Amino acid sequence: ALVLPLMLPGSAIVNITSALALTPKRSAPLYCATKAALRSYTTALRYQLADDERGIRVTEAMLPLVDTAMTADRGSGKISPEQAARELLDGLDRNRPVVHVGKIRALVALHRLSPALAARLLRDS
Repeated sequence: ALVLPLMLPGSAIVNITSALALTPKRSAPLYCATKAALRSYTTALRYQLADDERGIRVTEAMLPLVDTAMTADRGSGKISPEQAARELLDGLDRNRPVVHVGKIRALVALHRLSPALAARLLRDS
């Protein structure tokens, strides 16, 4: 909030979340809770700045597991940092308030159709 007065017209705030913001998994309760909180904060901040004359955009980028040093020993099916960046920038170019990167689109669609099924799939992943 302290940086808002310093932001230039047309600036963007991008917050990174994951599908775990929608439905948590057993092994990461704190991580899931913070991603859910960040998702809610991002939406509320977008609402707050909607009428701001500077046109500051607030975007949520929902990423899958990205192949970085932090995720070296975790999971499979990771996307490259380059792919994540390309898809995020494409979403920003399209002025999307929420950018679903990689396979997240399928999980978000499943979550809309059957939140219970999505929860079962992620619970022990």
